[in-house]
Amino acid sequence: MTITEQGSATGDVPGMGDSPTIAICAIGASAGGLEALQQFFDNADPNRGIAYVVIQHLSPDHKSLMVELLRRHTTLRVLRAEDGMRIEADTVYLNPPKTNLTLDGDQFRLAEQPAGQGLHLPIDVFFASLAHARGEYGVGVVLSGTGSDGTRGSRELKAEGGLVLVQDPTEAQFDGMPRSVVATGLADQVLQVADIPATVAQFFLRRGGVRAYSSNDQAAGTASQVQRVLGMLRDRLGTDFTGYKPNTIIRRIERRVLMHPGLGWDDYVRLLEDSKPELVQLHRDLLINVTRFFRDEEAFRILEQRIIPQLIADTPADAELRLWIPACSTGEEPYSVVILILEALERAKLSRNVRVFATDVDQDAVEFAAAGKYGDSIAADMTPERLSRWFVADGDGYKVSRALRDRVIFARHNLLKDPPLTRMDFVSCRNMLIYLGTDLQRRVIALLAYALRARGFLFLGSSETLGPLSTLFDVIDAKWKIYQALQPGRHTLAEALPSRPRRPMMQSFSVTTPAEQAVMATRMGPVRSASDDGLLEHVFQELTDVLKLRCVVLDAEYHLLHTFGDVSSLLKVPAGRSTLEIFKLLPRPLGTALRAALARVAKEHRDILYEGIEVEPNEPTVRLHVRPLDVGPDRSRTYVIFFESGPKPLAGGTVDQYALDDSSALRLSQLEHELQYTKENLQATIEELETSNEELQATNEELLASNEELQSTNEELQSVNEELQTVNAEYQEKISELISLNNDIENLLRTTGVGTLFVDSSLRIRKFTDAALRLLNVMPQDIGRPLEHIAAKIPGVDIVSMCRRVMSGNTSESHEMQAPDGSHLHVKVLPYLTGDSGAHGVIVSVIDVTEVKRGEERLQHILDSIPSSIVVLGADGTILQTNASWTRFGELNEAPQPLVSGIGLNYVTACMATPEDLMAQAVGRGLRDLLSGRRERFELQYPCHSPDKRRFFLMQATALTQTVPRGALVQHFDITPQITRLERLTEWVEQVQSLNLKGLPAPPE
Repeated sequence: MTITEQGSATGDVPGMGDSPTIAICAIGASAGGLEALQQFFDNADPNRGIAYVVIQHLSPDHKSLMVELLRRHTTLRVLRAEDGMRIEADTVYLNPPKTNLTLDGDQFRLAEQPAGQGLHLPIDVFFASLAHARGEYGVGVVLSGTGSDGTRGSRELKAEGGLVLVQDPTEAQFDGMPRSVVATGLADQVLQVADIPATVAQFFLRRGGVRAYSSNDQAAGTASQVQRVLGMLRDRLGTDFTGYKPNTIIRRIERRVLMHPGLGWDDYVRLLEDSKPELVQLHRDLLINVTRFFRDEEAFRILEQRIIPQLIADTPADAELRLWIPACSTGEEPYSVVILILEALERAKLSRNVRVFATDVDQDAVEFAAAGKYGDSIAADMTPERLSRWFVADGDGYKVSRALRDRVIFARHNLLKDPPLTRMDFVSCRNMLIYLGTDLQRRVIALLAYALRARGFLFLGSSETLGPLSTLFDVIDAKWKIYQALQPGRHTLAEALPSRPRRPMMQSFSVTTPAEQAVMATRMGPVRSASDDGLLEHVFQELTDVLKLRCVVLDAEYHLLHTFGDVSSLLKVPAGRSTLEIFKLLPRPLGTALRAALARVAKEHRDILYEGIEVEPNEPTVRLHVRPLDVGPDRSRTYVIFFESGPKPLAGGTVDQYALDDSSALRLSQLEHELQYTKENLQATIEELETSNEELQATNEELLASNEELQSTNEELQSVNEELQTVNAEYQEKISELISLNNDIENLLRTTGVGTLFVDSSLRIRKFTDAALRLLNVMPQDIGRPLEHIAAKIPGVDIVSMCRRVMSGNTSESHEMQAPDGSHLHVKVLPYLTGDSGAHGVIVSVIDVTEVKRGEERLQHILDSIPSSIVVLGADGTILQTNASWTRFGELNEAPQPLVSGIGLNYVTACMATPEDLMAQAVGRGLRDLLSGRRERFELQYPCHSPDKRRFFLMQATALTQTVPRGALVQHFDITPQITRLERLTEWVEQVQSLNLKGLPAPPE
């Protein structure tokens, strides 16, 4: 039971002072914490006046979106904490990345996380800061996450009386952090996330935080109620908390009362009577198992530099270096001390037999310490070199090495009840005395002094003192309370024994009503002060010296309670484990006689007197008087044993002559021989066990080596698993994108009406759209079948050959064909390309061009109905379209067949091909200017006579500026009638002019 802070033991009773102005609830979460946080704030009342501080493990390289994500689940303000920001109620604060967040009064403080430190524990840092700033008004919540961050901080909160709530590990997405806190026994309650906000609000409400009401049933419990609680703890769990400081006990009990909304003190006492789990939880809270490795680094530095080297130097090579650490809690301090000793031995290149005894009254803590497995947060308590040297990675935490574990013996031991260990070179009992009353402090210090050998060292907590026994020690370090015993502590045994009759339980606790004070006064009677007890004991010692009496007082188990007179010649402390059993302290003859006398007292219920007991040859015999006494309110049996030498008999009973007869002596001799034989057999068995142990040790070392290899493999697999999880998340995102993209393509193909058929490199159908059914008789179940198995709907169409040509030539093909229903289809086959690796199949697209064809036919009919010859030129002068008049014109003029059909012929090139034809050259130049954009219109009149007829034509060329690319419309008009009329008119005018008639106007020029 290691306690850490004096403030927890000496402060006022909760509720007596002013509570903080703002209630603060710290929430720690890591992997899988987003879902838990969302569920938490979905159930959090936004009007409770509570400030929530969320601490997460954040990536330093990515922007966190947690502020936006949490705002969707609460009406509370959600802010990112900043340095110097004041804390306000009904607000959620989030820690920034790469920083440690702490409290400074009602303000936040931010500090950069230490560079180069492998393990950052921001949750522990803030929990510890909250514990020191708010004490019993601090609440810590541990949600889903890996590792053990939050465990150390929870210890700090528990030490200060705060509340620790943990998400049920079975509900958490990652249960590492919740299980770590639960395993150490620090959790006040393990709850579903949805139930945690209401528990937090009720705690602050009943504790007296902001927006709380006062309730009479939450007043401090009366002495009788506390007495009933402590009685149950003593009778049912075996731990007597009588003598502890009242405020400590009341504070811890009251905190458990607050954990049960709707229950007052009387209700809670009845709950304890019916619920053992709640009694066990209260017992754990009262023990306050709070510690860590190398706590108070400066103190351990003094041990390392001054104390341990001296211990090693003072211990002979063939002797055992013995250390005792009572109240060891979960074992961090014993292991820390052993690490320092083993490192000192390595530096000095020495070997010593080191034996460390670590004890605690809490069986769960002892078992946890013996298992030697701790969370990964211990990496913050020591250097990486020390961690790798003395610990082995084990899952999410670390396990002490075999070399370290073998040096420590863990056992359950009640320092206030069980006999102390003896002949110790070093005893460490830190931060326990501050929780005890004055009488218990004196007894514990006396027990620790009794356990030490001469010049042994005592290590106490920084807030503890030796009190009246300070004269027994030299001060080595006053600040860190390191002392050295001046002489063996056997004379302090009387100081360590409780005085009888013991004061009634809880007499030191305050009572609240005059009636209770009267009842307690009646039960307790007059109470002697400590000075009265000392005076009475001194008078007893003077009387025994004057009367030359020697007597001892035994309890019902025959353990030594007190001595009067000089019994040093009779009582001898045996070697080995310390004991107060009277039969082991007395010489064998006297012990045998006493055992027989006590047996008769138990049977006959009267005084027994023996005389003539020979203790040593040629020495006066001893008379023995055993008297039973029943003392105390519970009438517990006690025995007073008087020893006397000389002729004067003791008064007060019938004297029996004690002597061993021949048969008894013979029987005793036989028993001694049997005992010797048994010892020899036991020694042989021990040797066999040692041999077996060596073999098991070798096997164990092999298993350890295998375990280390497996652990290394496990770490590699864990690393690969984390990478796979990351890749899987990325793949999931990509799959979602591909599904969305595939849906887009499917809808695009469906809405365009273009039939599409996808064929792989083996000419097997991969996919098709409904519009492709116009070309092929394909059905959904045909996917995967060879294309050649599918019949085309259009006779004579060989789709398979087209696909093979496209794949082999890596080119495309286009065909226009007419379906049986009269519709026109444009079929285009293209290679299916994937990057630079070539074709991996083909795509067949089917487009219904029936309307286009009909439009082209209508246009052709229109052009054919025009009497002039018409030709449409492309951008390079190629003839794209002609009409019927053009064909007739070419035929009448006996033009070459290509020029007659016209389609595909380059008109400009044909004109420029005859240099001797000046008219054709002019037409070619004019069309070039037109097509190049230098002219918009071009006209040319030219004769074109047949053998039997004179003919004249007008060519008009107009640029098609609205088409892309630019083209031209060329028309040839037959103007022979106009030219003939003009020639006749000209001839008539000339004839009239030749007549020289006066008064006629001159002909126009």
